[in-house]
Amino acid sequence: MRIGDIEGTSQEITDLFQNEGLDIGKYLKATPSITNKKYHNIGLILAITGFLIINICVWTNDVSETIEKISIVVLLALICLITILIHQRYDKIIISGLTALFAVVIMSVCLDFITPKEALNKIDKENPFKKNSSE
Repeated sequence: MRIGDIEGTSQEITDLFQNEGLDIGKYLKATPSITNKKYHNIGLILAITGFLIINICVWTNDVSETIEKISIVVLLALICLITILIHQRYDKIIISGLTALFAVVIMSVCLDFITPKEALNKIDKENPFKKNSSE
């Protein structure tokens, strides 16, 4: 068995790391697990809640151009945070990408960049899971 520069049986490699007090995960540069899932979940819930509240406020109220610009920056920061937290949680690029895509679509609809009908058509057209009729 060979791991990186180390070769030997699995027991020899395990003994080497245990005797030297090393963590094999750090040596292999494995993705670290979430150390405190409670705080991670609380952060994710707060970020999603903030994202939804800002979108609802901007969509339902007539806000000035300055407030709209500030909300765009805050919403984009929240989209990044939510995407990072989702990626840490599931470690899947497709889930992270779809999260970011849907968040941007929701933000675009709430800021009147596109209409809900255009958003649904765009999502339906770019759906990676939908089979093309030409196939």
